[in-house]
Amino acid sequence: MFRFFETIKIVDGEIKHLDFHQKRVDETIISNYKENSNIILKNLINIPYEFRFGIVKCRFDYNSNSFCSHFTKYIIKPINSLKLVKNDFIDYSFKHTDRSKIDKLLELKEDCDDIIIVRKNKITDTSISNLIFFDGKKWITPDSPLLNGTCRQRLIKQGRIETKPVFMEDLYNYKAVSLINSMRGDNLENTIDISAIK
Repeated sequence: MFRFFETIKIVDGEIKHLDFHQKRVDETIISNYKENSNIILKNLINIPYEFRFGIVKCRFDYNSNSFCSHFTKYIIKPINSLKLVKNDFIDYSFKHTDRSKIDKLLELKEDCDDIIIVRKNKITDTSISNLIFFDGKKWITPDSPLLNGTCRQRLIKQGRIETKPVFMEDLYNYKAVSLINSMRGDNLENTIDISAIK
């Protein structure tokens, strides 16, 4: 079984933001296997012809020296409501294939589309994405994500979002929230009203 994976966006045969994914693969292998990475994504992702059109998700599963890739046509999952769920001990600092702890929390979403995980009173992520909050002037991303996503890293580097502690009691000081990840992209206008958080 592969321990880690990357979710990589492909648009009309073009692999998006591969340098950020490569950086995370390298960091994951060094941290978990205490060795340098031999996995070079640009040499290993071979897109089948039928997946060279439209928006495609490549799931790249890997260990230190082995890998497997799967391609599927991507359809965005609509998310219009979010449920706050507390867990002070969850850790997902690497993109593990074992998501059982997150899946267990997802069972608590009730009639909402997804969850927001609260750890030690601080806002982290949803089950599938990082979060950014709009305060009326600028976009803020919590400084305590479960996973430092590639889209999040890119937006911070571009200066489009700022990091800041976001506590549960601060939540309703914001006007809107948006979910960002490598597949959903960085459309800062695709927002959910803050009142949709329960």
